[in-house]
Amino acid sequence: MTYGDPCLSTCQPAISVIVPVYNVDTYVANCIRSLLMQENAPTYEIILVNDGSTDNSKAICEVLQQTTPAIIRLFNHEFNQGLSIARNTGLAQVRGEYFTFVDADDLIPPSALGDLYAAACEYNADIVKGNNWIFSKEQRYPANYNTKRTRIFHSDKILIAFYEHQLMRGHTWGKLFRTSVFVDIPNQPGVAMAQDTLYCAEMFAKANTLVVIPRPVYEYRLRAGSATGRKYETKAYLWWLYSIEQAGRFARTPKQKRRHKQLQMRTLIQISKEARQLNNLALGPVVNEVHQHQARWNLLNLWQVARHGLGVRWILHFIQFAFILARLERRLEKPVRFSNAS
Repeated sequence: MTYGDPCLSTCQPAISVIVPVYNVDTYVANCIRSLLMQENAPTYEIILVNDGSTDNSKAICEVLQQTTPAIIRLFNHEFNQGLSIARNTGLAQVRGEYFTFVDADDLIPPSALGDLYAAACEYNADIVKGNNWIFSKEQRYPANYNTKRTRIFHSDKILIAFYEHQLMRGHTWGKLFRTSVFVDIPNQPGVAMAQDTLYCAEMFAKANTLVVIPRPVYEYRLRAGSATGRKYETKAYLWWLYSIEQAGRFARTPKQKRRHKQLQMRTLIQISKEARQLNNLALGPVVNEVHQHQARWNLLNLWQVARHGLGVRWILHFIQFAFILARLERRLEKPVRFSNAS
């Protein structure tokens, strides 16, 4: 690993912003500029981790670091090691009271760091989350889980809110984390999909106070390369299932365990819905995995339903799941037709 010029600031920054960079030369300059254009922000540093980029990303980072050495610190991996290890490299260099993650193809609004830090100080929060916007060349719209008012969660209710997956999602971005509480929690290497879910579950389980603010703090870029079908072609969805399963390790109270069970069911419903886009050849293995996971997770076991007190919501999810799965299985019973080449 090679290091860039040291940060010239001698004081501890309030926030460390960790930006993993890998082959994003089209976007990374705009991302960094959005970080440099923060208004009414506390002191902050930007930790760039170039993860062995083979395009011009490294050169772009070097130019920007040289123009603002008091804010930007650059670290280079000699070869690509993956997002989790790049984030862990950044975590090892954190000097701020709080830290946050930003993906190098995304943007943050000018007031983001100031709004997040103000809420952290006001509520003595371990985690602060704000609203997100989603954008592409064609469109820009608010995320459907944004909030219209400030919400505060304490102790066990934090993980419950995470498992409910409504106000909170398993993304590391768009959130501010207290360094003294979370900096020693590593991102798990080798997880090809939903690595954020597992990481956030551990963070949320350890937090004492979580605040959600109705302020825009993150702009997530939709890219063409993230098509739904790809996760099934590459079998990356199996890592999604793994992360959801492992996230249950942190459930301690009966209500947390109930909410995790519901998250498992909603995950299988979502996979079953997405699988409707697949052809029959690709569909079969996905349906088999869904069956295997619902059996291992005891999701259709009536004794489990009674023991966890899952109630009406669970029954509705079960009906939805059973209906979608039955339709997929009927599709698989039909013979596959191959068209003749003309």
